[in-house]
Amino acid sequence: MFLPSLSAVSRSRSALRSFGGYCHTNTRSDSQFYEMENLSSRDAPLLRPRNSRGKVRQFSNPNGIFGRDKLCWVDGTDFYYNGSCVGTVSDTEKQFVGMGSFVLIWPDKKYYNTQTGEFGDLGASVTSKGSVNFSLSKSDGQVYEGYSANTQAPESPENSTLWLDTSQTPHTLKEYSSYSQTWVEIASTYVKITCADIGKRFRLYDGVTISGCTGEAQCLNGACIIQSKGDDWLVVPGILDAAFDQNEPVTVSRDIPDMDFLTESENRIWGCSSKKHEIYACKLGDPTNWNCFEGISTDSYSVTVGSDGDFTGACTHLGTVLFFKEDMLHKVWGSRPDNFQISNSPVRGVKKGSERSLVIVNETLYYHSRNGVCVYDGSMPVSISAPLGSGVFQNARGGSVGDCYYLSMEKAEGGWDLFVYNEVSGLWHREDDTQARWFARVGGELYFVSEDNCLYTVNGSTALYERDANALGEQEDLVKWFCETGDMSTGAYEYLAGLQFCFQLERKSRVTVKLQYDGGPWEPVAEITSPEKRLFTLPVVPRRCVFLRIRLEGEGDMVLYSIIKTTEASTELPISIR
Repeated sequence: MFLPSLSAVSRSRSALRSFGGYCHTNTRSDSQFYEMENLSSRDAPLLRPRNSRGKVRQFSNPNGIFGRDKLCWVDGTDFYYNGSCVGTVSDTEKQFVGMGSFVLIWPDKKYYNTQTGEFGDLGASVTSKGSVNFSLSKSDGQVYEGYSANTQAPESPENSTLWLDTSQTPHTLKEYSSYSQTWVEIASTYVKITCADIGKRFRLYDGVTISGCTGEAQCLNGACIIQSKGDDWLVVPGILDAAFDQNEPVTVSRDIPDMDFLTESENRIWGCSSKKHEIYACKLGDPTNWNCFEGISTDSYSVTVGSDGDFTGACTHLGTVLFFKEDMLHKVWGSRPDNFQISNSPVRGVKKGSERSLVIVNETLYYHSRNGVCVYDGSMPVSISAPLGSGVFQNARGGSVGDCYYLSMEKAEGGWDLFVYNEVSGLWHREDDTQARWFARVGGELYFVSEDNCLYTVNGSTALYERDANALGEQEDLVKWFCETGDMSTGAYEYLAGLQFCFQLERKSRVTVKLQYDGGPWEPVAEITSPEKRLFTLPVVPRRCVFLRIRLEGEGDMVLYSIIKTTEASTELPISIR
């Protein structure tokens, strides 16, 4: 007698223990998620929700934030440093740049000195009231007297007699030497301009522009360097035949160029102007002077560039000043004005409107270009945004803390996405639809202003200025999150016989597992709410299908350790897709 025999069913198990973050493409692996919200790489390669955010304070009309050792911001027309209002600016969006103890505020062209507490204008301008006196003088302001202005030298001169030789142009001042019995030219001559308060707002060796001089003093109109000064006088290079007064107003100004983007490097502020196609640098260590050209190493600097298009961003990376256009990168090389050089590289630059995406994480520069998010290490830009899919983004704003690059971008079809890229794991994660207007890092915390005009922190701290009357000091309770896989298929003669999820839940945290069969509706198959912190192993038996999608959603803290798939062989024909 023979008993019937049964063939053993072929069964295999595979485990996903390393999760690959966000990948919104059809070429993703089973370990990557096609959609997600509020998940992070903080325990990569495990999957875990982001930290709870902190809500620090409410602004009425924010115009920008900036991080140094303390946080700076502009709310309406008030400029705050370390929680205190220290100055007034215009009610427009701001660009900040730091240099030593200075915080510079653009486009207002104002500064705040964090050491002295001084707040003021970078530029200065004075227009005379009343009579203005012009006289020939030494560089220290001592006026020359008793000289003659003629085409012929004085007869029988004594030692140190002065003569202004008008026989040639320009006229020259000469001094008689009885020792050599010759007239010696005084190589440098100066004019002293005297008027009430004309020198009060300027400093020694400021580069200024003079206008309004008439008559013989017209030669003084234009750019020059102040050689000496007092409250009611200043001395500039020039020459006069004789002292005289004028009643027409004279204007002396220390001008700051209009610039679109700014950055600091090697104790200079650098800027660029799309309107003039120029790049500028201030005088060494002095952000108030941009027109000092004496041929020395501390001079200001300016140059015209010939590339097409507007500038789209600027930053300093590894000691090199970078100016971006959408399809061009200008690098500044050199250590002083006489050896500054600018090289042009036709590479993917910063997309117009995404200048705030320029962020350095550790030693690497990240930014948003027309062709996606690029990483730049000093050689050539490389795209890292393939996992973000084929969508078109604009108006990107970035920030960094630790190893993470935070990037808030507007979608072409509307709405915003906040992504986080972890430089160590190389993974992208999507947090939510937050529109972060500005980011600023102070210490180990990253701050951002959202579309609701609130100041938030990404890691949850709320202690900053908590005694301030406008402080909120709130923190998210339980973070709501979800993730979805793409279509998972086993093959023509196999089917998915079982799933097993291993995760850890914190107290009060909840997880729901949903499955989608062949493009149908999401069906909840399991839900767990943890009364305390513990580890769960959750088995799920799906229906047979060709394509399966998994969705995990919940609130509170969770760590996903693994997803184990069990597949079995099937002798049946493949299931047709509905």
